[in-house]
Amino acid sequence: MKSFVACALLALSPVLASEADMNRVLADWQQQVSNWQKAVQAAPTPESKAAVAAPNPADIAPELWLTICSQTGARKETVSRGKGRKRTESTVTVPTYEFEQPWALPAVIWLLKHPEAFAAAFDENQQNQVTYYAEALVKSINRVHFSNPAIREICPMLAYQSGVREYEIIHKIYNRNTNPETRGCAALALSLMLNNPMISGVEGSEAMVRGKRIYYLKQALLLGNPSAPFGDTTLGEVAKEQTYRLRYLTKGCIPPQIRLRTAEGQSVTYPVPDKVNLLLFWSPEEPAGAAMVEDIEQLQTKYPELEICAIAPNLAPEDLQSAVESVPGMSLSRFDDVKGTAGSAYRVTSLPTVVLLSKRSTVLYIGAPGVQLQTALDAAMKPLQPNRPKVTIQPAENEAPVIQPGSRPKPADGAPAAEDAAPPALRDMPTF
Repeated sequence: MKSFVACALLALSPVLASEADMNRVLADWQQQVSNWQKAVQAAPTPESKAAVAAPNPADIAPELWLTICSQTGARKETVSRGKGRKRTESTVTVPTYEFEQPWALPAVIWLLKHPEAFAAAFDENQQNQVTYYAEALVKSINRVHFSNPAIREICPMLAYQSGVREYEIIHKIYNRNTNPETRGCAALALSLMLNNPMISGVEGSEAMVRGKRIYYLKQALLLGNPSAPFGDTTLGEVAKEQTYRLRYLTKGCIPPQIRLRTAEGQSVTYPVPDKVNLLLFWSPEEPAGAAMVEDIEQLQTKYPELEICAIAPNLAPEDLQSAVESVPGMSLSRFDDVKGTAGSAYRVTSLPTVVLLSKRSTVLYIGAPGVQLQTALDAAMKPLQPNRPKVTIQPAENEAPVIQPGSRPKPADGAPAAEDAAPPALRDMPTF
């Protein structure tokens, strides 16, 4: 039925496509969201709140798409192919659409923020067109909509996608949009995107990247309004979280000290000073972390000077004893509290998460276990090389100076000048 309605609307799209129709569809969506929020607030119990059905974006996506998808003409575009010396450029003719018009930006933002609903706007025979039009919507931001103040709404979504193309688009919004609040949202997005190694790798050294994170964060607070929306929260809250990560959880920074408890109930504090610390946040339900905990003794044998701390989630006293007896490695673990304070302090969002700290308690690595962790661990545990003996060159006594070919040495101080030396004889003149 949905595909039939989509086909019928597609046939009428030249008539329906207009700014007024777009605004009508978006207003209908806002009304549905408002009614849903009121119903949730009016529900007396958590169960009844959860039972209130949220509006389905797929219900309006087909109609909204048809209000902006009409082809308006064609334009010339330069296309680059290949790299380096093999790179070639050619001019091609590409179609233009109504979603490239400035008035269509609200629909473009809505469709990009609801990708699954956007895919539902195409029937089964048109699914191969979803990727093409999704790319065209993103290109319309880079080509037309970047200067619109309302483009700030798309900055959080592009920031959390963290691709090189999205980074370039946000950079263009920050540099070329004239609205201060929009530039503030773009600056915060740039600071967040530089947390991604794939993005930071193209921006220079670690020190340069850290400097840019701090710079864009400051610009976000200077240009933007802390109470302005940024995704599901506010710009101020996101900036506060980014500040915490830059201060405590960035490479070279000193992370917060955490208090844990042993299986026997004793309180312990980590990281241990003057030792290389490896903090492993894991859970028995997660196989990768559980496998690492099982190999703790082998890791300790390989690195005797390494302080290893496996941190498991809080367990009730009645569950702790059975877990220690049945789960391998649980007896060697330390346990977080009921609030998950340790995991929150290190911003653990997925398991396993590993934190490697130097003897000075500075962060060497934080993230998932892998090749980068092993490289950082080998470098941290590498024994210090003994200092090489200092080499000094003493001047030789009574040693003849080195004379370069063709040079005439200067007499040494105190040596008598050869005044009575006869000049060399002249050569005979040649005869002809």
